[in-house]
Amino acid sequence: MAEDSGQERTEEPTQKKRNDAKSKGQVPRSKELSTTLVTLAGACMMAFASQGLGEGTLRLFSQSFSEDYLTISDPAQLPGLFFNMLVEALMLCIPLMAVVFVASAVANVALGGWTFSLAFKPERIDPVKGLGRLFSLKSLVELFKSIGKLLLVGAAAVLGVMMMQDQIIGLIMQAPDKAIRDALGILGWFFLITSLPLIIIACIDVPFQKWNHQKELRMTKQEVRDEMKETDGRPEVKSKLREMQQAAARRRMMADVPTADVVITNPTHYSVALKYDEVRGGAPIVLAKGADLIAAKIREVAGENDVPIVESPRLARAVYATTDIGREIPGGLYLAVAQILAYVYQLRDYQAIGGEYPVQPEPAVDDEFLRGLHPRAE
Repeated sequence: MAEDSGQERTEEPTQKKRNDAKSKGQVPRSKELSTTLVTLAGACMMAFASQGLGEGTLRLFSQSFSEDYLTISDPAQLPGLFFNMLVEALMLCIPLMAVVFVASAVANVALGGWTFSLAFKPERIDPVKGLGRLFSLKSLVELFKSIGKLLLVGAAAVLGVMMMQDQIIGLIMQAPDKAIRDALGILGWFFLITSLPLIIIACIDVPFQKWNHQKELRMTKQEVRDEMKETDGRPEVKSKLREMQQAAARRRMMADVPTADVVITNPTHYSVALKYDEVRGGAPIVLAKGADLIAAKIREVAGENDVPIVESPRLARAVYATTDIGREIPGGLYLAVAQILAYVYQLRDYQAIGGEYPVQPEPAVDDEFLRGLHPRAE
């Protein structure tokens, strides 16, 4: 929006903004962390596996200068022999490459998580924005990081040479096979020593990248308001969705009315459908409830399905006021509802086998169960 252009990005990014940025591949990344982990992994592999690498290298050299290779008379054999040497050299390097690959994968997901995006960003090729990035705070930090790496790694290299100068000079006096093994070990440890300072750079870069990513995602107050409107929806749409949800809930509620044991009415303003499960036990459950037109519909469905309808104004209002659909009635209404259910069971027995017509009870209901309920005619 045009009105956003003068606003500062002072608001923290919302979760939606973070998710959208991640889907576009915009996550915090630290090249220094990747470089450090890959370099340290390779250095450790070379330092601790130098004996194995040395043996493999000697085997490769021995095979290359063996009599079978030096006395070849048929040039057609050369491609096959070269291929065999290439395979052996590759097998020698596979452990090192595997360790480096795993370290690279871990480094990429350690900070920003796994993302995959093919989104094209035109601003990447915009020369004006590119010039702005060249003189940005991020570029300045990158410059200081490069200078810091140069100084720290250079100092570590000098220290490493000073520590290993005796071993390096001693290689001249050794036999070729032993010199190759020791040289690989020295190279691995020298590589590890010069890699250690990168940890310092990574420890500085990771917090900076997280802070910079958070700063880039900041929003203006207007953007936050617009997102809330987009997320919550327009009032008329929300109202329509609410109506549809209520209609669906009423249909489900009406579908349960035929399974009720009794419908208690006001008699016209309120209706509640109750069911008591003797096997499950517990208190009776409210299957449906409603006022006015919905109450009339509950009575209509109950009548069509031969569900007993009992008039008990105060009890109907109390159950309506205190109990949600699908919930058990409160303990204070147990006795009143039990009297109604007992009357319904007696009425069924009367209809089945005759006898004395049962008298409808008038259960007592405390006023506390009617609090907060809009007064209606009883």
